[in-house]
Amino acid sequence: MGKLEVRRAEERDLPACMAMFRELNQLQDPWRVFEPRPGIEDEMARSYRAALEDPDALLLVADAGGEVVGMAAGHVHRPSTFSEQKAVELSSVYVQSSHRRRGLARKLTAEVARFARARGVDRVTLKTFVQNEEAVAAWRRMGFETRALQMTASPDRLID
Repeated sequence: MGKLEVRRAEERDLPACMAMFRELNQLQDPWRVFEPRPGIEDEMARSYRAALEDPDALLLVADAGGEVVGMAAGHVHRPSTFSEQKAVELSSVYVQSSHRRRGLARKLTAEVARFARARGVDRVTLKTFVQNEEAVAAWRRMGFETRALQMTASPDRLID
């Protein structure tokens, strides 16, 4: 394995990021409640490309000697409809299985946190599936805490 570097993504990294998005999407499939909308891959490709230029967005890659082995994205948003306070949402965090358990997700997350600090933002948020217990435990070890809970039910379960 070559030298590991976390850096801002470049145009040439987008195909690797999209490949990792597909893997992440497939990994999340067992926990998904809502089906992905048609065209989600094209939408994500546009989002990743836009992050290369948007000062309020960031796309990072973990580069191991010229091979992209991980990624993370962040963008400034307003997480609460009750507040004007902004946060950076961490998303698209993925590390190839051959490079897991080496602290790459932590390094990618720390770089998104540095981006948040540089943008004057006090919070980093993320969403993960509660059934993905391994991820939930990893996020907690990094310092994230549960602050909101989304619950779902089919209407049939709620009607007597």
